[in-house]
Amino acid sequence: MRILSIFCFLLMSVTSGYAQDTLTIEHQPIIIDASYAGGNTEDLYYYVNNNFNYNNVKKEDIPAKAKNQPYFVFYVVFAVSEDGKAFEFSPKEISAENSFYKEAVRVIASTRWNVATKNNEYKKQFMVIPIKANIGDF
Repeated sequence: MRILSIFCFLLMSVTSGYAQDTLTIEHQPIIIDASYAGGNTEDLYYYVNNNFNYNNVKKEDIPAKAKNQPYFVFYVVFAVSEDGKAFEFSPKEISAENSFYKEAVRVIASTRWNVATKNNEYKKQFMVIPIKANIGDF
């Protein structure tokens, strides 16, 4: 019986011993999105609202669909550069020649941003900012 036990032990140890000689770990890139350097989103809207100069806009640039409304919303699309500045502006739902859009670009261009990175290298990222223009006083 003792010999049979030793034989079974030897047989089991020979057949079950295969080890993996390399360990593979899938690398996931570390991505950090761009963000407003002055704080959170609420801080950004506070900055834009307080620096938007309504003396630089024209009443005739109010869209027809917003004539009887207290405000209208349009969007400004831009990228964040490697040095944290907004650039490559483009309008959405408004003309690029509209004075409201031009004023929004002026204000957003004066902001600073934390850049987007992928594995600690700069990555160009586009941002979309909704602008609520109050027109009830016009």
